[in-house]
Amino acid sequence: MSIKSTIATATAGAARWGLRSVLHRSGGALPGKLGLAIDPELVTHLACLLDASVVITGTNGKTTTTNLIADAVAASGASCVCNRAGNNMETGITGALLEANSDRRRTAGTRRVGVFECDELYTVRILPRLKPTYFVLLNLFRDQLDRYGEIDHTQDVIAQALALSPTTTLIFNADDPLCASIAARVPNPQLPFGIDGAVGTETSHIAESRFCGQCNGALEYDYIQYGQLGAYHCPFCGWERPRLASFASDVRLSRTGYTFDVSMSREGAHDAARLSTKYNGLYMVYNITAAWTAASALGALDDAPSRFQNVLDTYVPTGGRMTRWHVGGREVATDLAKNPVGFDRQIQQIKTAQGRLMAFFLNDAEADGRDVSWIWDVDFERLSATPGIRAFVGGTRAHDLQVRLKYAGIDARIVGQVGEALASVAGEPADETLHVVANYTAFPPVVKELERMAKDGAAANGDTTAVNDASTAVDGTAEHVPTSMVNSADEAAPSSAADAAGTPEAGASAPAALDRPLRIVHLYPDALNLYGDGGNAIVLARRCAWRGIPVRVDDVRMGDELDLSTADVVLIGGGADRDQLAVVNELRSQRDKLASYIEQDGVMLAICGSYQLLGRSYYMDDTRVEGLGVIGAETVRGEGRLTGNVAVASDLFPHKLVGFENHGGRTKLDADETPLGAAVVAGTGNNGDDGFEGCVHRNLIGTYLHGPALSKNPDLADWLLARALERRAHAGDAKAAALVPLAALDDAYEHAANEAAIKLLG
Repeated sequence: MSIKSTIATATAGAARWGLRSVLHRSGGALPGKLGLAIDPELVTHLACLLDASVVITGTNGKTTTTNLIADAVAASGASCVCNRAGNNMETGITGALLEANSDRRRTAGTRRVGVFECDELYTVRILPRLKPTYFVLLNLFRDQLDRYGEIDHTQDVIAQALALSPTTTLIFNADDPLCASIAARVPNPQLPFGIDGAVGTETSHIAESRFCGQCNGALEYDYIQYGQLGAYHCPFCGWERPRLASFASDVRLSRTGYTFDVSMSREGAHDAARLSTKYNGLYMVYNITAAWTAASALGALDDAPSRFQNVLDTYVPTGGRMTRWHVGGREVATDLAKNPVGFDRQIQQIKTAQGRLMAFFLNDAEADGRDVSWIWDVDFERLSATPGIRAFVGGTRAHDLQVRLKYAGIDARIVGQVGEALASVAGEPADETLHVVANYTAFPPVVKELERMAKDGAAANGDTTAVNDASTAVDGTAEHVPTSMVNSADEAAPSSAADAAGTPEAGASAPAALDRPLRIVHLYPDALNLYGDGGNAIVLARRCAWRGIPVRVDDVRMGDELDLSTADVVLIGGGADRDQLAVVNELRSQRDKLASYIEQDGVMLAICGSYQLLGRSYYMDDTRVEGLGVIGAETVRGEGRLTGNVAVASDLFPHKLVGFENHGGRTKLDADETPLGAAVVAGTGNNGDDGFEGCVHRNLIGTYLHGPALSKNPDLADWLLARALERRAHAGDAKAAALVPLAALDDAYEHAANEAAIKLLG
């Protein structure tokens, strides 16, 4: 090593000794931080310690997969260097290497293998320096959009990282087209893995992108496992899921979890094993397949591929994940979920376990991502029919969760801590489990409180324990209930608990039945789904149902015929650049139809990217894209993104509009266009300069606010409904006229969430 790296390792070693010996702390990221401050290339210099290495990244499952690989490596007799504590940025990986450097004498003569979890955005710093033998790419889902940006950006970063380490073999989830499209861009040796054949135990309406990574055409699927994962092909250019080199097959779900075969062929060799896991989420099948593939490739299973079963049997999740606690005579199941797909997997487990006691905790700290609009893409509706459901919400964004669950048909009580939820269900049968799901920074306090309660309970009566175990699985396929398709007031009716929070005020007259349901047209939810915009359709449908107004939500997907002749409200959301470009190309042929609807006072809500494309032009990177020219607006490039919580004062509404913005384009309205309102936060809104946000063009509202836009702004939701009914009345529909003004609803939850959002702004 160089003199600089020698000084760096010595300084970091002294810091680690001081932290552990004097302060009695684990050391954390500080040694790595100090070492890198002295020698930014320290990872390169320490990489020579390793005989082989693997880096693991992806949105979900990094920690689990990393620790499974590390356990397999250690079981093979090799010395494993791993950042098991989960510090997956450059400082944490450097710290693990520094630890290995200090132990090099003790491990002399043994094979050293590095196994490192890595944050997606830090791969471009780690791979070129470490030059790992293997790189595992698990999946790509929407996560912390205000930090990571759109998934396109994450893909670019990972592809760049691989290009800078061309000898690294890419082990990637071929079932995920977002991962496969990265593989198609890089020259690295590759080992595609996945699940061979439809499992049929889980489905999900959430998909980050189902568009071709080569031509941007809409993909067709032979089957979908969940999200965008499955067997796909492009009918336009022929791109398809790569042939699997390693795969799980004969996947079976029973009451004790999943069992399945794993098989891998490479370089003339063939490895196979029958594995079982007590954890019942299908995501664990993917994680285990990835870990088995990497461990086998590293040579950790050379003498016995089936030995990996011992690793699974002894695996203990970290930090309270997938843990069952026994507190005061009741079982509490805890797990972490930090994005819509992760939460949906937890709901799947609650549903299959027939759970009816549940608590959800949501924070919006920087590590979580400030934007929580993704909760509207979580399929909470699947739980609403659970008999006797008891639900609780907590965390810094408890009010947002309470509103979300209300519109899912679940009345949830806000609690400060998990102990409050436990106390509230004390009268419930003792054999019923309380299921607790929390996101990133909300999860450790939950675990800490349960640990304290477990310790206090054990001291008092000796019957309180915590065990890592799997949720009980049940045979069969859980049904999937679409969240947005509501065909009548009866079908949209929430459960009795939510009814109490959302029925019309006492004394309101029963509304007249319409000749035909109010028709809400939701444009391209399969493409423009980035910011929970499907929640706007849910909000409008529910608010109609609570008033007894018949309503129908029609989803118009890519390739569908666009019929606006009977549309009453049109909704269109925001999406990633690639998906938005596909929508622009689709809508160009429909431009006159859409413009005519708007100029005939058709009611429409356009969010973020779709707000931009309704103008004359916008930019995608350095390319100017022609818009539809329906409103007088231009969107130009800006330096940096306008990101954060926003409040808008508008003359149209008595309450401030609140939401979250995350856009790089700067929209300039023509002089004859009317802004929606004035942003009360400087440097935000349409462009960060003129102080305005959004646009009102006849009955069209364009805005950058999401969250989704209507969830905490019931005034805006009712404005859209009232305009739609007035338009029907002007066309001669007397029954529609009788519905205006709208019957009042109890919006206490919505207004509390609105006020909480304003408080966030200080």
